[in-house]
Amino acid sequence: MMYSVVIPVFNEEGNVIPLYTELKEVLTKLSKEFEIIFVSDGSTDNTLSNLLSIIEQGEKNLKVIQFRRRFGKSSALTAGFQSVKGEIVITLDGDGQDDPHNIPSLIEELKDYDVVCGWRYKRKDSFILKKVPSRIYNFLNRNINRLKIHDSDCALRVYRKEVVEDIILLGGDHRYLPAILQNRGFSITEVKVNHRPRLKGKAKYGLRRIFVGLADLFNVRFHHTHGQRPMRFFFKMGILSIMIALGLGTYLLVMKYAYSQNMSVGPLLLTILLGLGGVQLFFMGFLSELIVRKRITKTDLYSIKKVFKYEEKKK
Repeated sequence: MMYSVVIPVFNEEGNVIPLYTELKEVLTKLSKEFEIIFVSDGSTDNTLSNLLSIIEQGEKNLKVIQFRRRFGKSSALTAGFQSVKGEIVITLDGDGQDDPHNIPSLIEELKDYDVVCGWRYKRKDSFILKKVPSRIYNFLNRNINRLKIHDSDCALRVYRKEVVEDIILLGGDHRYLPAILQNRGFSITEVKVNHRPRLKGKAKYGLRRIFVGLADLFNVRFHHTHGQRPMRFFFKMGILSIMIALGLGTYLLVMKYAYSQNMSVGPLLLTILLGLGGVQLFFMGFLSELIVRKRITKTDLYSIKKVFKYEEKKK
């Protein structure tokens, strides 16, 4: 049995060394082989150099993946998942707020599930900038995607390797990874975890992500229900639009020729727009079907500049 830890980081120079030290201590006590993979997502501070200083000290359990530029957390997780060796995969954020000492309890729960998510039931974050958007997302996520966990955005999770080894996350998908995996049929549960205040650096997200997140939320649901055959959705909407246009047009004709009423331009224009809109929806469905058949690969999501390991440094 081997554990693989994947940690996306962007400008976390003050947190990566303490986090690695703490993780190593926790994982060593589990008496299993382990690897810790940091994915430097275009960091512009000393995050990369601090991680390389750990490798230079002879740490064989550390691997660092360097992106050529910032591609986002979803791409960083995808890169990490595709490079893991362990049968059990662990993820957490690189800011030190996720407590590594919770990992053993999550692993214990994994014996009965495919995925175990952390639940930050006492979250140590700004109420306005973090807690409010999180509560909105989790409420909508539970109701729209029928997800039965409280904290779908907590990065501290444990997975069986087969759950994530072939997954490809588009931009923003990391927020809805539990919903995506549940839609694939994997069993998911959650465990209450300790959440800590950020020690150094600043949070990278704020209220503005709520607008992007809402679009992603409905996209996840649409992908689950119509992702393989989007034409069916657009065909239904197109038929509905055309039927409304035909009904409204019939009404206008009856009122004009049977009752000799002079109809205003407004209803007539609406009828034409609804008819044209229905036809456009049909064509959107055809285009969506063509797009779905194009497979997205990891090369579309990120570009790796270099992978650093202890063995490579000694060559």
